[in-house]
Parts: sequence; structure tokens; C-alpha cells
Amino acid sequence: MPPGQFISNDAYLFAAQSEEITKHGKLPARDMQRWLPNGRDNGQLLSLYAYVIAYTHKVIGWLFPKLTVYHIQLYAPALCFMIGLGAVFLFLERYYGVMFACIVGVLLATLPGSISRSIAGFSDRDAWCWMLGTLAVISYLWKERLPLGRQRWLTTALAGFIVFLGGLSWEAFGVFVLIIVAIELWKFVTIDTEEHFKEYLFWLVMFVPWLYLISPVYPSGYGFSTHVTALLLFPPLTVCAVRGIRHGLLKGIVSLRQHAQKLTWGLTLIALMLGIGYFFFQAETFETTAFAFQESLLMKNISELEDPNFGFWTNWYGGVFALGSLGWIVASFQFGWWKGLPMALSLSLFTVTTFFRDPMNIWVGEATCNTLFIVSLGLTVLSFAVASVLSTVK
Repeated sequence: MPPGQFISNDAYLFAAQSEEITKHGKLPARDMQRWLPNGRDNGQLLSLYAYVIAYTHKVIGWLFPKLTVYHIQLYAPALCFMIGLGAVFLFLERYYGVMFACIVGVLLATLPGSISRSIAGFSDRDAWCWMLGTLAVISYLWKERLPLGRQRWLTTALAGFIVFLGGLSWEAFGVFVLIIVAIELWKFVTIDTEEHFKEYLFWLVMFVPWLYLISPVYPSGYGFSTHVTALLLFPPLTVCAVRGIRHGLLKGIVSLRQHAQKLTWGLTLIALMLGIGYFFFQAETFETTAFAFQESLLMKNISELEDPNFGFWTNWYGGVFALGSLGWIVASFQFGWWKGLPMALSLSLFTVTTFFRDPMNIWVGEATCNTLFIVSLGLTVLSFAVASVLSTVK
């Protein structure tokens, strides 16, 4: 690779931003190299990755005079990916054994999609965001296994702070937050008594107000940043709201305590309907806001924006999707054979109509496949509801 070059297009954007930050300490209000004549609003960008590269050079550059901003960005993907992978391995080794950790680590490290985006020279923010995402989820899971005390509170603070960093790094970082929200929602519907609510509030305080105050994307996002707040902040705040409402009602109205499970599911369904309603009401805006100039001939020819086909999954991720899908289907039987069978069947249908859609469209037709996909969503939600009721701790 020639000096000064990268193997990804977006890397050049972050390189230019890093150089600007190195010279002036921050990005200008507008990037006048793009979207002329008005320039692009830098306030609508989540550019922490560029700041990290620039200030890393400022911190260690005096120790290594020959080290440039380019060198740091060149090797950043490999370093970030190894840190994230190492965190996954250590967590799994501690709680599930070295063999399981090794299998997962090898699979993640050898995925063609992982290799291409974590090698030196790719230099986009993918590996950086992957590292923050894995650290955010793992630190939260680690916190859940700690006994009450100072260490648990510190780990909670760490988990929230990492989400804060991720929220300043990537518009879709809410995907990782949704994993944590799913954990909390499962706890909410399977435990009738409120536990660790202050701890959850502390986790929220570590990133929600600061993201809202620091980045204009969250209070006033527009264009491709329109739905960032809805993806990253609304789900954890909604879980906080339903937990708080249940706690207040059960504490204030004694007669409701014998109907705690019904109250829990009522609040959960309301929260889910709000999320589904937002999705359907805003569905038409997703494509036009996620990618500017969506209808232009140039954007239509960008392969990265094309809908993934079956070849994409098999070529980039191989059998890992099949193994992962098989894993969560088999995991359904932890509730017992007959109790887990409905969940396994619904997850099987969901997997087939999602990751194997191209072959399914050929076999049964696109309209039938779409119908089966919608049915699988309903059956999956219903199966999880039944499983949560069976697992409820009084």
C-alpha cells in the first residue's frame, strides 16, 4: 500500500478531520470541502474517532517524533479489534470456560467480514465502534454478575461511560444499547419485584444527559441524524419509565401487588406498541434520512447501500450465521422440551425468512415469504412472552 493511502473511502474523511483537529484543536462548524456551496454541518457528525486519533498523536507524538497522525490511524483498526476480541475472550473464559471462549474467539477473528474491516490500512471507524460496543455490553454483563458493593457501582459507571463514548462515535451505536435494553426488559418481565432501579438510573445518568448536552445530534438531529436519539436514548429511557411506573404503582397501591405480573405485561405491551408505532409512522423517512441524496445516480451505484443477498451472508460470514441461528434455537430448550419447542419453531421460521430469504423467495414466492416473516415475528414475541411467564420469579 503506498504511503499516505488507505484501503477504505471513509478513512480519508477521518484522516482529514484528524489533521484539522491536530492543527486547530477542533473541527470547524462546517466542512467546506463537501456539499458546496454551503458545506456540510460538522455538528451533525459523530466524530469522536477523529478526535481520538488526533489527540493520541498529541499525547504520544513527543515521545516518538517520527510518528504521524497517519501512522496512528493506519494501525488503529487492528489494535481496536484486538482489544474488543480480547475483552470477549476474557469474559467468556471467566464464566463459560476456555474451550467455549476459544471457539467464539476463533470464529470472530476469522470471519471474512471481520478481517477486512480490522486490518491495518482499512482505518475506518468500524473497529473502534466494534471495540466500544463489545466493551459496553460486556461491562454491563460483568456488572450483573458482581455482588452488591463498590465494585458493582464502578462497573456500572464504566458501562455507562463506554455507551457515552459510543454515542459520540457512531449513529447506529444504539444497536449495542438495544442488547442491554433486551437484558433489562427480560429481567423486568421475569421478576415481579423491582431490583437495582437506582443502579439502572446511575447507568443512564452516565450517558443520557451528557450526549444530549454535548452533541447537537441528540437534541436537534436532522438529515441522516434524524433517528439517532430514537435508537440510542429512547429505548433505555422507556425501560426506565415502565420500571419506575410499576415500582410506584406497586408501592402506592397495595391491591395491585397480587396482579404484579399482569401490570408488568401491560406496561411492556404499551412500551412495545410505542416502539412499533414509531417505526411504522417513520418508516418512509428511514431511507431518505439515513443516506443523503438517496435518489441520485451516484448513490444508487454504491454497492454498500444495496440490499444484502444470500451470497453476502455466506461469503462474508460463512457458517457463523448458521451456527449462531442454531445456537439460539437450541438454547430455547433450556426451559424444557415441550416448553421450549414453540420458541424453537418460531425462531427457526424467523431465521429462515430473514437470513435465508433469497432461497425462500425462490421456493415459496416473495409474497408468501413476507407473510411468513410477519407471522414469525408475532410467534417469536408470543413465545418469549410464554417463556418469561414460565420463568417469572415471585
